[in-house]
Amino acid sequence: MLYHCVQAGLDMAIVNTEGLVRYASIPEDERKLAEDLIWWRGDDPISAFAERFRERRVQRPESERKKMPLDERLSSAIVEGMREGLESDLNEALENRSPLEIINGPLMDGMNEVGRLFGLNQLIVAEVLSSAEVMKAAVSYLEPLMESGEAATRGTIVLATVKGDVHDRGKNLVDIILSNNGYRVVNLGIKVPPQDLIQAYREHEPDMIGLSGLLVKSAQMMVETVRDLSGAGVDCPVLVGGAALTNRFTRLRIAPGHSGVVGYARDAMSGLDLAHRLADADERQRLTLELVRETQAMEKEEASRSRRPRAARPRSSGSAIVPVKSAPTPPDLRRHLLKDFDLSEIFSYVNPVMLYVRHLGYRGRFVDALEAGDERAVELRERVRRVEDVMIERNDISANAVYQFHRAASEGDDLLVLSADGERVLERFHFGRQSEGDGLCLSDYVLPRNSDTPDYVASFVTTIGPGIRELAARWQEKGDYLSSHILQVLALEGAEAFAELLHKRLRAAWGFADPEGLTNLDLFKANYRGRRYSFGYPACPRLEDQEQLWRLLEPEMTVGVSLTEGFMMEPEGSVSALVMHHPQAKYFNLSRDDVERLEAEFRQ
Repeated sequence: MLYHCVQAGLDMAIVNTEGLVRYASIPEDERKLAEDLIWWRGDDPISAFAERFRERRVQRPESERKKMPLDERLSSAIVEGMREGLESDLNEALENRSPLEIINGPLMDGMNEVGRLFGLNQLIVAEVLSSAEVMKAAVSYLEPLMESGEAATRGTIVLATVKGDVHDRGKNLVDIILSNNGYRVVNLGIKVPPQDLIQAYREHEPDMIGLSGLLVKSAQMMVETVRDLSGAGVDCPVLVGGAALTNRFTRLRIAPGHSGVVGYARDAMSGLDLAHRLADADERQRLTLELVRETQAMEKEEASRSRRPRAARPRSSGSAIVPVKSAPTPPDLRRHLLKDFDLSEIFSYVNPVMLYVRHLGYRGRFVDALEAGDERAVELRERVRRVEDVMIERNDISANAVYQFHRAASEGDDLLVLSADGERVLERFHFGRQSEGDGLCLSDYVLPRNSDTPDYVASFVTTIGPGIRELAARWQEKGDYLSSHILQVLALEGAEAFAELLHKRLRAAWGFADPEGLTNLDLFKANYRGRRYSFGYPACPRLEDQEQLWRLLEPEMTVGVSLTEGFMMEPEGSVSALVMHHPQAKYFNLSRDDVERLEAEFRQ
């Protein structure tokens, strides 16, 4: 009942979870009996339900498990993410089967079921990783017993984060899922140029190549990378994925540059499904035809759209932002460093929706579920807490920040960062303006240069590292997948939390501290004066502007954060921002036309 209520939109309930089991773990016939009763299907669903459960007694899980057929026990261990009894079951299976037959049989059946259940929203990311951990443990137990040269593989896949991009959490998740579903994965890491991919293709002769990238700039790099692969004679299928990528962009911009199949994977599990289809000759042919038809339909729609007359939107002359009469004065204009900041305090500012729902896949209201004692939420929080404790104890993982207040002024759509006396322009940021809606531009939030009143902005960089990637790789290598994943997302969300905490301190130092009683939820909803803006996001989409911020703060020298050639930050768990104090400051989007106009202005 609870499962179907949630699917229908229920977002809060008081439930005694002590006796609950996973929905996915309820046998199909028992699930049908319960659902027949809920929807009153059949002649007498009450009698059928009562007959089945009248004599049911609570049994010890081990005794219940032992009653299951051996193959079902092995598959169930994978689905449930449970290691209890696994080795004894594997030993029993080895009595009449080879290790490879066990891996390709019941163990792989279990992973296939995990994929199916995830697709039906019956498992979350954390549970999928727990299942992968059990699969890794089972395979590791069987591998020493396999014949030399014998391997359970459905094919070889080369994975890479494209040139200029340092984000590898999503790619590593794909690595875990694929490698525990029978594929040999060659993970080339981050910032991989096309020539390295070409070399890896010739060395490993993969059946597929997977490309990953987080931001819009990475999507464009995929276009160039695939074109270079094709030019070098690489015609194997290419799978692409990333937060800023869409199926439409893939079909219309990336796929035309490649002679082979190009597939878009919205997440790790859809990537697995594509890999399965490409590994099967018949399915591969069907998939190829599907993608061709899909591309043709999109091209036709695009051609039709381009033929429609589009009214030219006049450039907005300005917005309705009211200049402040008296700008708040910061305490000083010196550069400040926060070294080895208390991680436990930072973790208290982590947004649970981002951490548990977005990154770890919890479905529902996590905080409410945790307070209600929900078993899944409690277990997940405990896993996160254990990783937090490790981060706090390690000498190679620390939180650092650099920040500074700056004299500033505006000139049209430009934001000028000035010397302390206001005489010299240290940096000039040129921002885009909305052609629709409120006609906003970030420069609107700062007083014009010809004003008699001085104005100010702040800037900062926060980071958590640098030992995150090394430790995550070590944990992944030994099969502790969930901890590895949690570590990486804690670095990301920890840097965001540090930004939230630092921004709060900046407001107080600026003279407009938050009102008494402001909660973390208020902070997450930005219920305070002013805003912070990060490059690469909708109001200021140009990552190139990072270079100017780096000249102002020198983060590489001060806190060890460098920029890639694509202007992304390394370590990955880093946040940079410009901070505005204006009471009307808010987050806004530039349209595609606005962004194109902005880029054209830089090309002039």
